[in-house]
Amino acid sequence: MCSHARLRSVPGAVSETTDREYDREAEPGVDDSAGPFEIDRSRLVGFAGLVALWLVTILGGMALADEVAATGAVLFEDPDEVGNVGIFGVYVLVATGVMLLGFRYARLVHLRVVGAAVFGLFAGTFVAIATGVGSVAGGGALTGLPTSPVPIAVGLVVAAVLFVYPEWYVVDLVAVALGAVTIPMLGLGFGPLPIVVLLVVWAAYDAYSVYVSGHMKELATGAGDLKLPILYVVPHSLSYSLVGDGLELGLDEDDPNESGDSAAERSADSPPNRSAEDSEASAKAGPSVQLLGLGDAIIPGMLAVSAGTFLDAPAVVPALNANLPALGAIAGGFLGMGALLVLLHRVEGAHAGLPPLNAGVLLGYLAGAVAAGVPVATALGL
Repeated sequence: MCSHARLRSVPGAVSETTDREYDREAEPGVDDSAGPFEIDRSRLVGFAGLVALWLVTILGGMALADEVAATGAVLFEDPDEVGNVGIFGVYVLVATGVMLLGFRYARLVHLRVVGAAVFGLFAGTFVAIATGVGSVAGGGALTGLPTSPVPIAVGLVVAAVLFVYPEWYVVDLVAVALGAVTIPMLGLGFGPLPIVVLLVVWAAYDAYSVYVSGHMKELATGAGDLKLPILYVVPHSLSYSLVGDGLELGLDEDDPNESGDSAAERSADSPPNRSAEDSEASAKAGPSVQLLGLGDAIIPGMLAVSAGTFLDAPAVVPALNANLPALGAIAGGFLGMGALLVLLHRVEGAHAGLPPLNAGVLLGYLAGAVAAGVPVATALGL
């Protein structure tokens, strides 16, 4: 998850975002006196849309925690085993490697078919768990996948729609459903110590992939071409079409400063027959969509579900099994995203998104634990 100070950033493996701010330096008649934090109204509307999708996904995941636990569709059976972090890390690395190899050597249409099928089936999982109609696998390699006719049929229909008509609102709806069912499947598998270790390690890996290896650039560029629900897409205008206009993340090979995946804004790609002058004018007009990686909702949601399940604190919102540490994690996620936006606007260059996001989530979680009377050592699983 990284972002560029010209606000170029991308959605990668699990959690990412993209940002791009148009170049105002040579634009006549523009008053820069308001400073780097002046944002036009359309961007504020787009950001509000991202926040709404982010929050609905997390709250949906918290609301489904009991149902997921009842089905046994949890990634790890022993939530106190710190070794689960290593196993999960292997899963992430393998998935990242497979995606990179696919982007390099496979045809895009093949990747879209596989991706649409997987995400579609998990949409069927969401339907089964949210409605109680049908069943899902509760263990083994197929954990979480639908196992009865109705959710499988729903999954196949969603997969077909994702492949044939991946419009931005279709992608957003499926992303919310996918995130809501993934959050408890992951969060219930990590107790206090493992979840804290996971967030720290995940942030460190994100920083490495952006600042050292830079492989998140390639991953993010390919992810934008897939048009799959691994990120939220909020256009600045209803005239925008993800199907017609596409989504070019702009991480060119000849730009060494750009890479990554984090929270941000992005302009849609120009049609191939547009001139350089048209493209430059479009860039100066500002980005036409805002993007937020699905992982940026899954991460705080995982900690919120874990806190509501494993910490001995009274529920503040019983319907969500949300205690103060869980609510603190969500509030900390807001602060982390705010810190990331400050970083994007203030510091030139590419930046990893998870370090500030995870720091905010963990600080909010610990503050909520203290407010609930839970010792910090207990909240950390020590």
